[in-house]
Amino acid sequence: MPLFKGCGIEFKRLLLRAIREWEYHDAGKETWYDPDYDEICTLEKLPKDRLPPLHRPFIGMKLDPGEYICRGGDYDDKLAEGSGKVVIIKGTVEKLVGDAPQARQLRRLEPSQIQSNRFSGCQGGLCIVRILKRGDCEGITEFLGVGSEQRTCALRAGPEGARVRFVGRQALTELLQEKVIDEEAEQPEDPDDEPIMRPRWTKEVAYFNELSLDRIDSLNHKEARNLLTWNPGPVDGPDTPLDFLQLGGQSVFMVDNALGTSVSGPLPEGIEERYYFDGQTILKPGVMGDSAILILRGEVEALVPDGCAGNCLHRAWESEGVGWLGDGRDLRCGEAASTAPMVARLPKAELPELDSDQEKVRRYLMEQPDRTAEQEVIMVSLVMPQNIKRAMAHLRKAAEEGRLDLSAMKTTDWRWLWGDPDCLIVFDVLEKAKLLSPHGLEVAEEVRFFLNPPQEEPPPEPQAVLGPGMQIGRLALLGVPIVLSGVVRAKGPVLVAILHRHVLLQALGNCEEKALFLPHGLTIHDRLDVLKALPSTKNEVKDRPSHLGPITGPPAHKDRDNQAEAAAGTFGGWLSGRYRHVPGADAFEHVLMSALKSYSVIWDLVHDAPPRLLDQLVRAWEPRWLLPGETIVADEEPDADFVFVLVHGSCVVLLEDREIENVGQGSVQGAAQLLALNGWTRTVQVSPTCNGEAMIQILTRAKLMDMLDGHPLPKTRLRTLEQSLEEGKEADWRILKNIPAFGSCAYQPFLARLHKDADIRLFCAGDMVAFAGDDSAAMMVVLAGTVRCEQPQTLFFVELRRGEWCYQDNILGNTPIFGHDAVAVTNVLVLVLYRHAMQNAMIAYPETRKVVIANETWRKQTDCPEPSALPVFAKLPAPLLTDVVEEAKPVYYRPCSLLYSPGEAIEDAAMLFVVRGELQVAIMGIEVRRIGAGGYVGLHHFMGLDCSAPNVTIRSTLACDCLLLQQSTVQKALDDELMEDDMLPYSAAVRVLSGGEILDAFGFPVGDGSAKNVPDCVEQSEVFRACSRSFVSQVAEIVEDLAFWPGETLYLQYEEGNFMYFIRSGRVRLEVLGRKEHEIVEAGTTLGDMAVLDQVPHYVESAYAETHVWVRALNKKLLRRSLSSFPEEERCMLGQVHAANPGIFG
Repeated sequence: MPLFKGCGIEFKRLLLRAIREWEYHDAGKETWYDPDYDEICTLEKLPKDRLPPLHRPFIGMKLDPGEYICRGGDYDDKLAEGSGKVVIIKGTVEKLVGDAPQARQLRRLEPSQIQSNRFSGCQGGLCIVRILKRGDCEGITEFLGVGSEQRTCALRAGPEGARVRFVGRQALTELLQEKVIDEEAEQPEDPDDEPIMRPRWTKEVAYFNELSLDRIDSLNHKEARNLLTWNPGPVDGPDTPLDFLQLGGQSVFMVDNALGTSVSGPLPEGIEERYYFDGQTILKPGVMGDSAILILRGEVEALVPDGCAGNCLHRAWESEGVGWLGDGRDLRCGEAASTAPMVARLPKAELPELDSDQEKVRRYLMEQPDRTAEQEVIMVSLVMPQNIKRAMAHLRKAAEEGRLDLSAMKTTDWRWLWGDPDCLIVFDVLEKAKLLSPHGLEVAEEVRFFLNPPQEEPPPEPQAVLGPGMQIGRLALLGVPIVLSGVVRAKGPVLVAILHRHVLLQALGNCEEKALFLPHGLTIHDRLDVLKALPSTKNEVKDRPSHLGPITGPPAHKDRDNQAEAAAGTFGGWLSGRYRHVPGADAFEHVLMSALKSYSVIWDLVHDAPPRLLDQLVRAWEPRWLLPGETIVADEEPDADFVFVLVHGSCVVLLEDREIENVGQGSVQGAAQLLALNGWTRTVQVSPTCNGEAMIQILTRAKLMDMLDGHPLPKTRLRTLEQSLEEGKEADWRILKNIPAFGSCAYQPFLARLHKDADIRLFCAGDMVAFAGDDSAAMMVVLAGTVRCEQPQTLFFVELRRGEWCYQDNILGNTPIFGHDAVAVTNVLVLVLYRHAMQNAMIAYPETRKVVIANETWRKQTDCPEPSALPVFAKLPAPLLTDVVEEAKPVYYRPCSLLYSPGEAIEDAAMLFVVRGELQVAIMGIEVRRIGAGGYVGLHHFMGLDCSAPNVTIRSTLACDCLLLQQSTVQKALDDELMEDDMLPYSAAVRVLSGGEILDAFGFPVGDGSAKNVPDCVEQSEVFRACSRSFVSQVAEIVEDLAFWPGETLYLQYEEGNFMYFIRSGRVRLEVLGRKEHEIVEAGTTLGDMAVLDQVPHYVESAYAETHVWVRALNKKLLRRSLSSFPEEERCMLGQVHAANPGIFG
């Protein structure tokens, strides 16, 4: 079994011995005759190196059909007090969930009544969620002590009965706690003293420690109730969550802790849990989903096959007839490697029908052995006839040099077998002499391919790695036929909670909300009715054209004033709005049709087409489902001529690895690519914060052209649309020459880089190109067509044509938001230049920097902080500070952009200096602080200190202009002997922060003069003295490294205690009001712990940096979040009384 994969043979043998001893004892056979040793044996006197003999009647327990192993609640003693693991030896066992009514009746009885089977009303589960077969095991979570001990599932024998084996946790625990004499330690001389012992099974203890999944980011079992709250819409949307637990008509789902002792809370009834080991399949590819999973502990990874980006499974895809969920049978010990597919199997291409003779020839060829290696390479056939003598001369010269062996050639008719490596030398010699004929080149390529076949493609890299709290498969609960293209497997051990769709439907049997999860499907007439009811982009003839505003000016933006509508598939959308009482799966098809009718590029082609073509258009779209972090399409990806509609979820649009836009339900992307006007200039990914899978619908150009065959009018309109934008397709860098923002630096390399990194978009007549008030640092250049710039409710307008631009002040950062709308008068192709892409071009061509920055008037109008004001640069020479600013790289981040993920360091050990804007620093999703203008990130790596990669997430809350201060600039000054004295302040700061000597003004050591650097200041803190080593080691990963300069304040007395500080190096002065003597503390001291632990209401002293100080800061909210995953540590630290779950080690 994978459970014991990390254990040694001896350990497994002793565990098997313990299991057999329990089985002998349970069978009442504590004494037996052993024929192998010809002696009578007893369990008490059996030697430790011997196993009780294998006696089949004693193995496990035989169960009659329908007999229960447990009914939930752990009152049945068959499972060894709730901590046993069940292994199926023969037959099948059914796993059932959802028995809330019977469980409530059970709890009214005494345990003795239950054990004596005097209660007959308990059904022991309502819904079968899993069929266990030979070799399967159940109860791993309770066996390992992972979270709750309480069972909310029932196990019963299948129709043919079963034989199962019970493995108790006590046997494993006692074995892991064994100790032996430590041979390496010096033992006491007195024989009466106890010898020094060490754990016997150190490897196994570490292995089971990993399997226990005691991690700070883990979720408790009670958090599985998130599966019972239906809120698939965006976090900030107007949706009304649907809580299944609060529905009056259901009696399956329930949360109650009265059934057993629990640390992390019970698993809600109706929810199944499964434990997977590293590499095991959790969700299978090419199989239709039928459940939703929530990751409680551990991580999962999704493999995305190459070529899947932008492609999808066919609409008529028939999934494999197997279960969606992994059964835990792969990667078993002693079995062959799993042959489960990593990606969905595409349908086989249809072969033409063959007549009987052709079929005989095909079978004959298939039965013949591969004789490719026996084919011959004939030298005279490789060259032209007039070049044969020259070719032979070159080959003889190669033979004289020892490169080729011609001794076997008895005549001048030189031949080699395909499998002979000398062929390659022959080809190289003749090719170098330029003697190979066209036929010879073809033969050379074939033989080289035969002798050096390409290596097998490596398995696809995981694009999505999901941690605790993430859900997969929520759309399956709506009846959406979700099929993943790649396998989802465990990345290390993982515990998931599962809500099955058939359980949900049975629970909602008497509730009207069940209609949300029962799709009806749309017929051709339904689709036509929906399309007719949706608002059209085409107005009546008597009305003013849709791409022109009224005579009194364009109206105000209605969407900006009104509250957003609830998304399709949500409970709020089902209650009211355009999707009222429309099942969730059907509502997603409404989203597609709404996007089609509102998107002029496609609808203008078919708005007056016959119903049959409209239905074909809708059915031509193919669905695809993606997980958070997966890439839909990449910048400059070839063969990606398609358009897609985001039906569910949220996506982030990237340009040059920087976020430029966030799109939600109903967004359409890829019109220019569908018309083959240009390739993709942006990367679109599913948002990493999207909780659950996203769904898109894709229409390829080939499908569109096939659909329009036989319909000349729409095809003519498509050709006219492409021809009207043809001049935009031919535009290059020259169209940017006249933009004043670039001034005298508008030369070819710089402008070519700008043009290459720009985003090209297509808009049809009447489309809004940009809205007044958008906070986008970009400018727009018209490549083809006409764009009108206008102000809502005014008569102001300016029309822009090819080569003209707008929003120049926005790309320079002088104006934070767009000052006017931009509307497409005709079909237009526009080029959008973004500020960060312009800065990348400035970095590549430094001579353009001064010209561009001179036009950024905001730097002069606002009081911008200078890097020279940072304490790290205090007392450094002015020329060096000038070089620091000139060599720094300017970077820009739009609001809500992700700058750095956990474990990601700033490139080139640079320091990020904030010129304007604000950054948010978060750990595990909890905000710990904000950095405003004049702040910085990455100081420790910039100074070359021994610091691990920060485990923080940094986002911009406002538009941020920053500078990347280069470490190389300071390093050059440190390497310059002439600047050695000038760099003494900087060198002293590095020395003290590294734990070196602290010197006074005269150069004498302060204190005892000893260097002190405590890298494990968190682990060695007295605060965590009573906590487990596993917990403390993880706390050290959620602290933030900070540096303070002499005189700076860590915190003040009477301030709220939000941080605990662990001093790694340096000295801190503590001042208390009313106390004359100040206290000086050094590295290894913990500050602020009493206030953070709520032992006092606030900080009881003020802390100031006496020298340069390196501290590790732990946020109060983070500490509380981590303690929630370790209730025992919470009880030790905060004195709270919790029910104990000792875990696998007692």
